[in-house]
Amino acid sequence: MANPLRPMKSELRYRQIHLDFHTSEHIEQVGAQFDAEQFAATLQRGQVNSVTVFARCHHGWAYYPSKVCKPHPHLARNLTGAMVAACRKHDINVPIYITVQWDERMARENPGWRVVHAQQDAGASLNQLTPCWHTLCLSNQAYIDYIIAQALEVIEMFKPDGLFFDILGLWRCVCNNCLARMQAAGRNPENKEDQLANHRDLLLEFYEKVGTAVRAADPAMRVFFNSGHVYKGERERWQHFSHLELESLPTGGWGYDHFPVSARYANTLGMEYLGMTGKFHTSWGEFGGYKRPVALEYECMLMSAMGARCSIGDQMHPCGVLETATYATIAPAYARVAALEPYLRDATPVSEIAILSSEARHHERDAHEQRDVGAARMLLEMQVMFDVIDGAEEFGNYTLLVLPDDITLEGALAEKIARFVAAGGKLILSGASGLRPDLSAFALPFKASVSGMSDYTPDYIEARAGLDADLVSAPFVAYERAHKVKAAGAELLADVRLPYFNRAWDHFCSHQHTPYRLERCAEYDAVMQDGNVIYFSHPIFQSYYNLGQPLYKYLVRGALNRLLPARSVRTNLPSNGRISLMEQRAQGRLLLHVLYVQTQLRGEAGFGWTTAQKMEIIEDAVPLHHVECAVRLDQKPARVQLASDGRDVAWAMRDGYVCFILERLFIHELAIITL
Repeated sequence: MANPLRPMKSELRYRQIHLDFHTSEHIEQVGAQFDAEQFAATLQRGQVNSVTVFARCHHGWAYYPSKVCKPHPHLARNLTGAMVAACRKHDINVPIYITVQWDERMARENPGWRVVHAQQDAGASLNQLTPCWHTLCLSNQAYIDYIIAQALEVIEMFKPDGLFFDILGLWRCVCNNCLARMQAAGRNPENKEDQLANHRDLLLEFYEKVGTAVRAADPAMRVFFNSGHVYKGERERWQHFSHLELESLPTGGWGYDHFPVSARYANTLGMEYLGMTGKFHTSWGEFGGYKRPVALEYECMLMSAMGARCSIGDQMHPCGVLETATYATIAPAYARVAALEPYLRDATPVSEIAILSSEARHHERDAHEQRDVGAARMLLEMQVMFDVIDGAEEFGNYTLLVLPDDITLEGALAEKIARFVAAGGKLILSGASGLRPDLSAFALPFKASVSGMSDYTPDYIEARAGLDADLVSAPFVAYERAHKVKAAGAELLADVRLPYFNRAWDHFCSHQHTPYRLERCAEYDAVMQDGNVIYFSHPIFQSYYNLGQPLYKYLVRGALNRLLPARSVRTNLPSNGRISLMEQRAQGRLLLHVLYVQTQLRGEAGFGWTTAQKMEIIEDAVPLHHVECAVRLDQKPARVQLASDGRDVAWAMRDGYVCFILERLFIHELAIITL
């Protein structure tokens, strides 16, 4: 892990722009219209106090008189230097951007450095005639030396506030260098896991080589290496990072639930971090695409609520002029962030629940990340405070752990979970979670038998009375295959109904699947509780990720209410509402962030060579009225006030909660509870 207490060159500020500039050699007069005062004034009108500017882009060109790299052939001025000077004059921090694995000039001039894909359909980057970047492999030491030389040159020339190294992904590369590396390490070049492990090792070596060289030149330099994802359970990745930047453009394919999941994990790593969205309607590199101001307000308020600084992506026109329309769009969001900054500094989350990450357990994204997201989505929609953790975290910091769908237990992890439960900790298990790796029995004391997987898909769940008020009284379909777990002393919370038969060509019923039998299943049960542990025989979180059926969430809500009836926050927000409870211990106050917007799915076809996808956007924001809030306290507060206008809010203590009402909520409100 990086040492978060190590002195950094400069403060990680709250209102940053990430300025793209990927400009073809076929465009002339690059930067010719740049005006230092217009540049700085535009940033200031947008309430920006930090901007990541560019040294070298994906086309492979430098934007200053470099002795290491080739400057853009039509560069009209030292554009990097002019931007740095303008920002220094107006107290705007200036990290500098350097591309890594996408450098089209280097890919043309050194075709032997390219990633050679193992998979048959590797996407656009494999195809020579596709208008996009061709990826370079980090097994080429000459290219790494080139990147280090440029980084050192940038430090010497511009003394930036940090370095942002971009495009560091996991590729299944089988170039000659990678084949030799894998064979020397005893890995199988035909095995997907070995291919990924080889490239992961290359990434770690790259971090170490570049990080060591940069800090030898400037020990206080901020450094971030961008992979577009915060990999859970791989803490060794971060030892050469000064901070994290969580790339998450909701309209660019990430969606509005991606950032909260990454942030809930980042909060456990002890590092400062930025959230990164974009001003674009779609994703990176879009000229003339504009997000609605209310969307950026919500996204920046969500980052602030989670404990992040903010970064918004923009792209400068090749002429060197910032679009004033962009910064008019950004200004309302950053004005809100600026007003909140006294309540954001040194604020830490108050979380009582943790999701033990499936991705972290298996060291693989794919479906494992989907299970994490399914669980997080439920908790976000229930307005529950939670973290996403890996096995290194101290479980005793939490009251309840959720193990989503496929976290089998053995060895040290099984012992750690057993100690947590023995000390009074609560568990929610689903699918294979909590079972031994061979799926033959529970790895923890639990009064139930295990006998393989169900023969039926789908089957049906029938909740028993009292589990949750919103559950239907009839059996409802469960699309994912269940484990055959039968209560043997555990309390039954929901039963299974089997279909008459599985659907097949020679016997089927109705449009989709066979109806349920009238009698309850005798082979296995759906949901059961033994003491502090509740188990779901279906992979309920994968099911929620896949289908979003609210009844699955109500099952989990019923389990939460049984295990944790007195949670830290209660509210009457609808499911699109979000809350975050933070603490500023030195100031003696709790901070309740309350957010609400309605997202919508728009678009179907994509554009040009981009992938067709539905886009989740925010066009309008409407206020909510009379939002009830209750925060659990062991003492009466001295004061409750609103950050938006500083006015006091009437409150009352009831059953150990300080209760108050937000009469009007427009996108975001912060209630400051002074103790």
